[in-house]
Amino acid sequence: MNYQLFQIINGFAGQWDWIDDLMEFFAQDIVWLMIVMLGVLWFTHKEQHQRSVFYACLSAVIALLLAAILISPEVNEPRPFANHIVHQLIPHSADTSFPSDHSTLAFSLAFSLFFVNRKWGAISLAMACLTGFARVYVGVHYPGDIAGAAVLSALTSFLVYEMRSRLDPVPNLLIRIYDKIISVLPILSRK
Repeated sequence: MNYQLFQIINGFAGQWDWIDDLMEFFAQDIVWLMIVMLGVLWFTHKEQHQRSVFYACLSAVIALLLAAILISPEVNEPRPFANHIVHQLIPHSADTSFPSDHSTLAFSLAFSLFFVNRKWGAISLAMACLTGFARVYVGVHYPGDIAGAAVLSALTSFLVYEMRSRLDPVPNLLIRIYDKIISVLPILSRK
């Protein structure tokens, strides 16, 4: 079923150049827009937004480490192009496929934001879904790799969200340090 769904989605690749270009952007670069969005949230100078950025980054780091150290080596699933003829639109090494790192990053940031801010979270979740779909479309992941990334990210983000009252001293310290730094740099000051 995983491969059949992959064939359906990847089967559209190579038919329309403009869609292929869009999917390549979604597959590789939309996560950079999400990171820029986090930067914008941080520079609003609102502590709630800054804590959200901290927790989104923490969730992403934890999920990516779990994926790289525990899950991916254990599952050891080859990429679709390693075992099948696919429409591969972007170059990629033939390392393990499950879970998708790009999708893990995107969904971790998105779920973390969604737990604290529905508006920014919904935008981020839409971007994460586009990333996941595009990773299958361009031929470098199976749908199961994306689903695994989404589940891992949701669980990690939820656990971090639930522990935030215990972890709050860390982002609060970072925010205080940041505030002291910008107070001496007039260009960044909020005054």
